[in-house]
Amino acid sequence: MISDKNKSAEKSSHSWVLVVFLLIIFWPVGVYFLVKKLSTDKKATLSTGKSMIVWGWIIAGMGIISWPALIEDGFFSGTLGMLFFASAGFSLVYIGRRTARKASRYKKYINLIVNKRVKSIGTISSAISVPHETAVNDIEEMINKGFFEDFYIDYSSDEIILLNKNDVEFNLNNEEVEMILVTCSGCGANNKVKKMQIDNCQYCGSLISAKQ
Repeated sequence: MISDKNKSAEKSSHSWVLVVFLLIIFWPVGVYFLVKKLSTDKKATLSTGKSMIVWGWIIAGMGIISWPALIEDGFFSGTLGMLFFASAGFSLVYIGRRTARKASRYKKYINLIVNKRVKSIGTISSAISVPHETAVNDIEEMINKGFFEDFYIDYSSDEIILLNKNDVEFNLNNEEVEMILVTCSGCGANNKVKKMQIDNCQYCGSLISAKQ
């Protein structure tokens, strides 16, 4: 069963069709909507970086290659047209690289916090090889985006705390139906899903199946 929370999150995010259309027609507005989508769409944060890099180079390359044809109607206007598309492409490459690097870190955080149950931020930052402040900022951002909805950072102990841990474990242990541990292909987190059911990943919202 797909959660209503994930459905509402998907509806509140702008569609990729709109984002791509705006990137082609007027890229500054398209980049704005792209950044907004990445700030709300967990799946997009984890999966679109490499695609953006590829499309960015394609758009930039097409703009540069078309420059001789564009200047036939005027050198100045043709050059502006070329720069317009080249700028759109390079902007996508830049955002794509940042998104890909962040997605890589996010998946490592999920593996350590969810799968390996590491709670010490110092240990997490050392394992991922990032500065402590970067780890804190990344984890805060992931909590705000909804990756870790039941977690918060205890700054006094420098640890990640799970809310209502006992209640969660009690409910899982007393389910009347069989639960299966399923690894999400989107973020790598282990999820407990009812057997023969399709659900959303608790952490990134990707579809996961326990139909085994």
